[in-house]
Amino acid sequence: MRDDFAKVLRRWLFALLSFGLRVYRRLRFFPFTLCYVLLLSALRIVELRRKNRLARVGDGNGVASLSPLRVMMWLDEIGRELKMLDDIGPEPRVRRFDVCLKLSPDAADANLHDVFSVLLTSSRLRSMGFYWDESALREDLPLLQAAGDRRTDTVWSTLRDDLRRPGLEACRAFLDADHQGVALPVAASRDAHTLVKRQGGAAYAVCLNLPEEVRWLAGEIAATRSDVKFFDIDPMLSGSPPAVAANVLSLYAYGLNLHERMAVAQTTDVYVGRFDEAGCAALFAGRPTVLIGGGAAAYSEPLSRATALWLPDPSSPAIRTAVLEFLRRHMVAAAGIG
Repeated sequence: MRDDFAKVLRRWLFALLSFGLRVYRRLRFFPFTLCYVLLLSALRIVELRRKNRLARVGDGNGVASLSPLRVMMWLDEIGRELKMLDDIGPEPRVRRFDVCLKLSPDAADANLHDVFSVLLTSSRLRSMGFYWDESALREDLPLLQAAGDRRTDTVWSTLRDDLRRPGLEACRAFLDADHQGVALPVAASRDAHTLVKRQGGAAYAVCLNLPEEVRWLAGEIAATRSDVKFFDIDPMLSGSPPAVAANVLSLYAYGLNLHERMAVAQTTDVYVGRFDEAGCAALFAGRPTVLIGGGAAAYSEPLSRATALWLPDPSSPAIRTAVLEFLRRHMVAAAGIG
């Protein structure tokens, strides 16, 4: 009996192997890959039939250069909306989504590489599409939409997320929100921790990423807080940075990419600098954060929160005092030093 069973088993295994080799010769990938693709397709069809909103469309509205910061704020907003849906559902789940970015056909996007890097930091993002042509976007959207959405001509044609520069209310809502965080590459986070630990030791670590208008602030606060180790991640210096103080380590020559700069901003104790992707990463990680410039236009009043301070006007004469007071307050709260 055992011999008969072994023969049947060998026959079936041989048949499966022969079928797999035939499939591989014709399709050029293994049957396991084919089964995996079919399984994912079946799950996707089930999601679409349940009428889940899987796709979001972001429209740059003709801007020549799409801001990575605005895309990061948009992803955070989507993540908060999905978390609300996860919490009110009958059973806990983590919804994932697709994004379609409509870019300007008139000019190449100089920040496209950084936009792509920012999209990769979302743990809920499943796929992304970049479109310069409206007709191509309309052709692809039905493949990502639920059945009910496909039957509505106005869906996505007018209800698109505006990715132009955010207004004042959008910035206020962003600072007050319960952020979902970002998923940085493990290697970037590990290297950032190693760098800060080796170079800073037990000292209080502050990440600097100052706009050009307030580059002088680095020397001012470094001289005032000689007990703090400053890590300058400014990627836009036009040459070797000046030696402002012994407790300032410039990472300009390290050639850090966007993910690595974001990892340093999340690893240090405090972030002081641009309202950009690195500043958002620090804010998402719960670090005390001073955001300088950026955001809404024609607005100059400081906006203070428990762990965040937004200084929209870099030319304000009170910026030095505000930053030093912010550092002093959070250093006292964290380590009992003043």
